[in-house]
Amino acid sequence: MANFSKIKNRELLSQKVYRIIKRDIIRGKLVADTRLFEEKIAKQMNISRTPIREALRLLAAEGFVTLIPNNGIVINQVSPQDLLDVLNIRQQLETYAVTLATQKISEQDIKNLETIVQQMEEAVLSRDALHFSNLNSKFHKCIIRISENKKLIEICDNLYEQSEHWIKALGVPERLRHSLEEHKEIYQALREKDVERSRQAMHTHLDNIIINVCQNGWKGEAEKNEED
Repeated sequence: MANFSKIKNRELLSQKVYRIIKRDIIRGKLVADTRLFEEKIAKQMNISRTPIREALRLLAAEGFVTLIPNNGIVINQVSPQDLLDVLNIRQQLETYAVTLATQKISEQDIKNLETIVQQMEEAVLSRDALHFSNLNSKFHKCIIRISENKKLIEICDNLYEQSEHWIKALGVPERLRHSLEEHKEIYQALREKDVERSRQAMHTHLDNIIINVCQNGWKGEAEKNEED
């Protein structure tokens, strides 16, 4: 059972609880099949059970947990098919997002993306997969925010967090060098404000992630089943 810290500010408690538990799931502190109970979480955080219940419902709606009536929740298992479903949706939405971003991008946005790409190069050279993963997240979220579509940002943020968590959970290997080149292509297309090129670059990038999952996700799942 994870130890949750106390929450002092009582404003929007359910959102705070939601973010804390979601963060711990994504970071791997709460692994699949872990069972949590409202009462224990409430005691650890020093709050009532109502915001805990609301937070858990949000997490269940996003597919991170399953609610068990009168018996707490359980952190969901991840399957390669779940991941592929999310990646296919991401591919469509992020291709649309980069289309909007190409039309709205500012010089400051271009500089921000350039900085991220340079940092990604450094991460590849130092073989720092964790730092590269964080920069990858920053790059994609930056583009989505440039689109200025609030609902698109909200949906994509959730899908991105789900897919990144599941990629790690399934042990899908990083493709640092290839991924770097794909991000460079997306950046160049955005810098030149070439809509068709940016759409194709983003679509290809997500396509390659999907191929990687198909090649390695089921392999990792099979190895896990053999161990069990």
